[in-house]
Amino acid sequence: MNASIHKRILGLEPHLYVQVAGADTAQSLESSPAFQRLQEDPANRAYVYETMDIIIRSQDGQFRGGIARGVTRESLEHFIEQLQRIDRKATDRDSQAYFWDPQDVPGRGEVVMGVDLAQSLGVFEGDFLTVVSPSGLLLPPGETPKFERVRIKRIVTTSLPDLDGQYLFYQRGEALNALVNEGLRKNGIEVWLPDEGRIESVKEDLLKFEGVSVETWMDRNSALLYALKLEKLTIGIFLGLAGMIAGSSILTVLALLLSQKKRDIAILRTIGFSSRQTVRTFTQIGFFLAGIGVVGGVVLGTGLSLYIQANPIQFLPSDVYYDSSIPALVNYGLVFGVLIVSGLIALLGSYIPARTAAEVQPSDALRMK
Repeated sequence: MNASIHKRILGLEPHLYVQVAGADTAQSLESSPAFQRLQEDPANRAYVYETMDIIIRSQDGQFRGGIARGVTRESLEHFIEQLQRIDRKATDRDSQAYFWDPQDVPGRGEVVMGVDLAQSLGVFEGDFLTVVSPSGLLLPPGETPKFERVRIKRIVTTSLPDLDGQYLFYQRGEALNALVNEGLRKNGIEVWLPDEGRIESVKEDLLKFEGVSVETWMDRNSALLYALKLEKLTIGIFLGLAGMIAGSSILTVLALLLSQKKRDIAILRTIGFSSRQTVRTFTQIGFFLAGIGVVGGVVLGTGLSLYIQANPIQFLPSDVYYDSSIPALVNYGLVFGVLIVSGLIALLGSYIPARTAAEVQPSDALRMK
């Protein structure tokens, strides 16, 4: 998986989403056994959240659907801190990055929204929005649906399509209180763990409680993860084909080289070299020549990859691609595997033609033009 996307998802999205059957309020969720179990480990970050589908109207009359997510102040501060940490280097390279103070969380009647949602509505920080419940569309003509005006406190970019294009964040209890009783609100517990390796074990532990359902960040981003896996597989296939072509080129060059040395092999046989000595000598020569190219290519490719890993290339338009950089991650196991396979190809490509040439009688080889 793309390391930058993996790190961004784990940093900005909760690792676990916990739903408790029958717990419709924050108080009932906080008193549930599942929440109490999460609180036993002080390193866990567990917060109650609420979500609801909404319709957003700008002052210019633009309408968009979205998802309002109400969280605690602690959750918002953690989200902002993670966003700041991830984008600390990106903000220096990308002038379009949205930078803001980690302490500047939305207050009463204020919201935070993603950059794509803001651009689709044509709004900016400080503008006012009208948030309407979708259930108002079912009211008879003449009745006014419930709505609430909110002010955009900040516009953020997370480089995650769902967060940037759909979500509107607010501090639970400080905004959208007029829409709380519309029957569209869903409550749950969001959990950040100190170690992502514990996600499955914590999930299994929580599922032991009756009426508890748990969804991991991988479950919620399964479509994205599948697309990345398919992308990685496709790239691997094409790189494998390129490696096969390069390997066949090594074999072809070595075969042509040794076929040109049949007279030299015959001369060595004439002055007393045995067939085994001749094969060993020309195998070593071919392996040495191929090794120069293989080692040089590995050193050059690894060095270039390490440079890109330390200094990601930024040339893709950030308004089109969520990840505008070309990332690199050096896998030393793969580098070692390439060296081994290339060495075997070079060895076989030198040995087989040399053995074939050594089987030719010296008298026949010397008569060849």
